[in-house]
Amino acid sequence: MRQHKVDANGIAELEYGLSANFFTWFSRPVLLFGLLLSIPAFYLLLAQDSAQVRMIGHLLYGIVALILLSDSAWQWQLHRRHKTRHGKLILDVVIIFGCLASVVPTEVEWGMIEWVFRLGLCAVILLRIATLVLQHMQPSHLVQVIVLAVMMLSTAGAGFYWLEPKVANYADGVWLAFTTVATVGYGDIVPSTPASKIFAVFIVLLGYAMFSIVTANIAALFVGEEEEEFERQLHDDIRALHQEVSALREELRLQDQLLNAYLQRADKEKQDS
Repeated sequence: MRQHKVDANGIAELEYGLSANFFTWFSRPVLLFGLLLSIPAFYLLLAQDSAQVRMIGHLLYGIVALILLSDSAWQWQLHRRHKTRHGKLILDVVIIFGCLASVVPTEVEWGMIEWVFRLGLCAVILLRIATLVLQHMQPSHLVQVIVLAVMMLSTAGAGFYWLEPKVANYADGVWLAFTTVATVGYGDIVPSTPASKIFAVFIVLLGYAMFSIVTANIAALFVGEEEEEFERQLHDDIRALHQEVSALREELRLQDQLLNAYLQRADKEKQDS
């Protein structure tokens, strides 16, 4: 909701409010960093040809658990005196336990139970990232949404370049990321490995959310222009009405003065006579 300031410090206050709201999604950078770090950890565990790479993935999960544990403890310390606890703390606890369980080395070939566990953990992490980032997107923050969309496409392009053997360069990875996010599916480059297919699933889910936010922001621009024009006309009408009321008050004041002067003169004439 836009707020109109009319005092001398209005512009500064408005700029401060926009800046504060613009970086709201970065209010918990430690948590965001830990959640994003779990993405390469998952794909390192899929490396079936290198035990050392899988060990790095297990270690990354341990680091993610420590990061989220420290951030959750800090948030609990901040909100311990509040009657209502932080609702999303439950998701953080689930992710922490899932990452701790992922530290334990497993077999190279994943069974059905482990696949369900790994994909379920990824789904919870994706949900937590969405609640952390996307919930703060507002129709007035189109630049913020575009920046986030470009960052997502750039990161997804690097992910496909790393995971998909058919992607020859980074530009092809970005192109595959765009066609995946847009759900176009031209068919020139398609995910072929299990890792890239799983990555494409989560990119599509993020793409749905991102495109809906971008579309809503573009629609909000047109609606916002109409609202601004309506508010401008409304303010002009209020200003004109205020001027008319002021003129009527001034006219009534002059009439009162004339009436008082006439009564005083009449009283004086009566006394003289």
